[in-house]
Amino acid sequence: MPPPTAIAGDVLRDRLSNERTLLSWLRTAIALMGFGLVVARFGLFLKSLVALMPLADASALSSQSDRSHIIGAGMLLMGSFLALVGWQRSRAYGRIIDPSGAGPSQKVLAFTALLVAGLGLALAAYVAILERVVR
Repeated sequence: MPPPTAIAGDVLRDRLSNERTLLSWLRTAIALMGFGLVVARFGLFLKSLVALMPLADASALSSQSDRSHIIGAGMLLMGSFLALVGWQRSRAYGRIIDPSGAGPSQKVLAFTALLVAGLGLALAAYVAILERVVR
């Protein structure tokens, strides 16, 4: 008889698949946050162009740079939300796969998901503060 902490092959395969799915959620969240940061930083580039342009041409470009900060911060927040949704779904499916909870602790996965979500929130705050400083 196997030890009580041993996990059956099918349950182990399903648990590992669930972890890979969470990592896919986190990878997608990080990609979305990275793209949001690029969009927000592009707004700073547009602001520097506005400073060099004649006043008549600068007004349209200035409104574009304001929108890029909003869109970038929104994408950062969306990436944070996506990381938390991925963790919640992974945890829910983990309970379905192994209701006894005999497998390894999920604390590392929770910490990783919260770290990614926290990074997105911190970057969104950075973009918002940077927008006010540059303005």
